[in-house]
Amino acid sequence: MNTRRRIALALTSILGTFALSTSVYAASAPPPTPPSLSAQGAILVDANTGQILYGRHIRQEFYPASITKIMTAYLAITHGWNKTVHVSVEAQNQPGSSCYLRAGQAYPMPRVVTAMMMVSGNDAAYAIAQTVGGSVPHFVQMMNQTAQRWHAPGIHFANPSGLPNPHHVVSALGMAIITEHAMANPIFRQIVATKVASLPPDPTPRIYYNQNRLLYTYPGAIGVKIGYTIEADETIVGAAQRHGVTLIEVLLKDTPAGLWPDAANLLNWGFQHFSLVHPIKAGAILGTVDIGHRPILVKSGASLNYLAYPGESIHPILHFVPNNHLASKPITRNELVGSVQISINGQDVGSLPLISLSTMAPYQKSFVWRWKWIESTLAVMILIKLLSRYRSRYRRRKTLRVNPWHLRGSDSR
Repeated sequence: MNTRRRIALALTSILGTFALSTSVYAASAPPPTPPSLSAQGAILVDANTGQILYGRHIRQEFYPASITKIMTAYLAITHGWNKTVHVSVEAQNQPGSSCYLRAGQAYPMPRVVTAMMMVSGNDAAYAIAQTVGGSVPHFVQMMNQTAQRWHAPGIHFANPSGLPNPHHVVSALGMAIITEHAMANPIFRQIVATKVASLPPDPTPRIYYNQNRLLYTYPGAIGVKIGYTIEADETIVGAAQRHGVTLIEVLLKDTPAGLWPDAANLLNWGFQHFSLVHPIKAGAILGTVDIGHRPILVKSGASLNYLAYPGESIHPILHFVPNNHLASKPITRNELVGSVQISINGQDVGSLPLISLSTMAPYQKSFVWRWKWIESTLAVMILIKLLSRYRSRYRRRKTLRVNPWHLRGSDSR
């Protein structure tokens, strides 16, 4: 690559970075004042990016009650959707809220999962865990492993239903992350938006109505789950969608009088004060990334979605992650060459694909570089040889000085 091209790429990178650091709005303003909440733990996030709009004690651990069943339903969908649920005596005898399943009955998994999410049936959760996991302990292990894989902090499940247990705790942030993943599944999303469901006659059909009041009272509500125990107090994970924006809220240890006003007010606050912007648009030149000693000009392969409040100053910070498998390979124009991780105002807000803007041949060491390497190697070898000769002569002279009769002795007859 010639010098002019290197300079041009460097200038383009600098200008691109400067452009990204420019505020979307003319001036910075303080964030909007959040509503007063009764919940001790709370969070509001963008369901698509995980951007946190509001948080209160988001990593503190609380008892979750039946919002636990979000994970139970997700694993049933992804690991046992085509199985038949056989109700055991242990499942039938689970305390608390119930779908009134009876031992010996068998139902298709979709019907049982839907009934469980409607009325928080602990009997259904237990039967699902036995069917999907083979045993309840193994299913609980699956729940915790999934939460760890999603990097959901403050999560430790001890049962599939949410019944009180000192070791069964969640955090607002952890449940928000779990719900983001669950809501990305279309089957799960359909179930939690369902208002009425039923199970086959026994001897008459059992009808279940969704206990999530948001589905009936909040415009745009799309799920997901409520819970209550004496230890947990009122809990809810709610979700709503308006104008192409989907928000997820988690409220933990709320009060009976405060739960539903809190749920509506927090969602209203999010939709009223935040709007969708694109600080980085698809095709925007982001700078250069080094792949195999080759500086490659790259652009964004998609637009970045960000929820901003009026007057917010937006400064994207970019961290390039090149695909090192391309280090020794040719690169073509418009090829995916890595990704860029983006943070705004100290918060990770997602990643975008990096697309090359030029064609590059495989990296090869130049002839000049090879000659310099050979030249340096020869110089070192010659130096070592000279030092070796010098040391030999020095030792010989030292021997002669120590024994001056050596030469005389050689001349005697």
